[in-house]
Amino acid sequence: MKHLRNQGISIGGSGQKRKLKNIGYYHGYKGFRFVGDSSNRLHISDFNQIISLHAMDMQIKTLLYPHIMTIETALKNYTLEAVLSYAKSEDFDDIYRSCLTAYRGYNPGTGDYKKSWAKRLRLRQNVDGLIFREQDKKPFFKHFRDRGRTIPIWAIFESMTLGEFGNFYACLDRPIKGAIVTDLGMPSQYDSESLLLSIIFALKDLRNAIAHNAIVSDVRFKTGDISKNVGKLLKSETNIGLINFSDITDYVILVVYLLGLLKLPKTDRKRLVSDYEGILLRYKKELPLGIYGSFVRTETQKKLKLLKIYVTKS
Repeated sequence: MKHLRNQGISIGGSGQKRKLKNIGYYHGYKGFRFVGDSSNRLHISDFNQIISLHAMDMQIKTLLYPHIMTIETALKNYTLEAVLSYAKSEDFDDIYRSCLTAYRGYNPGTGDYKKSWAKRLRLRQNVDGLIFREQDKKPFFKHFRDRGRTIPIWAIFESMTLGEFGNFYACLDRPIKGAIVTDLGMPSQYDSESLLLSIIFALKDLRNAIAHNAIVSDVRFKTGDISKNVGKLLKSETNIGLINFSDITDYVILVVYLLGLLKLPKTDRKRLVSDYEGILLRYKKELPLGIYGSFVRTETQKKLKLLKIYVTKS
């Protein structure tokens, strides 16, 4: 507490001392000293501002997590169905030979061919590592292993992280990717096969941040650029512009769009939007405008209004 006061932050009393312990020095104070990266410092003057930022972030994570899990499970199931249809087998070796052949879409000897081939080899290593990692943890892994049977693809999918699943999808032959995006109802005028891969990895970063209780409200969890074409796709589908994933609202739009593809009830999607809007409105009242505006952009309200219209019409 003395250190925070030395930094010009008003803090005192047993209540605030307890709150600092609860949120943690690193997850709380140090995490919310800046927005985006450490060079962009916030003008925090009162510990209650940190408490509000922490609470806003936690509520956004709590709101989004079950929906991201729903999307992850569904994407795996859509992919599994397409793969089984093409491979006519649950055996990973058969699927590896017949379905995980994206490299064939490039001319032999080219850089893209070699890169895709290397990605396929890494996938094989990762799946072997996954089986080794899970063989004594998952009952169904032990069941197949102890009977001398290969681990079926559905069991492997059960244990894949979203990032591992993204790598699996990336290695699929293009017609199989096409079957998946067609089943999802993604538009044919875009390269939806490639866009779905970008979407998977965008969600992977957000999911990992939530699972590890990292800060999400300023999207510092992003590990790489997201294709601009994802924003163009969402603009075409929702009529919402300026989607570049530089703030958390764009991720909310993406989640709502994907839930729509999965035909989740309109009432559930409306509730997600209104609950998110409610979180923002609450902390707009509690936080100084300069701090709030560092996390929530001026165009957010317009985006949410258009998102509500999209959900109503979809």
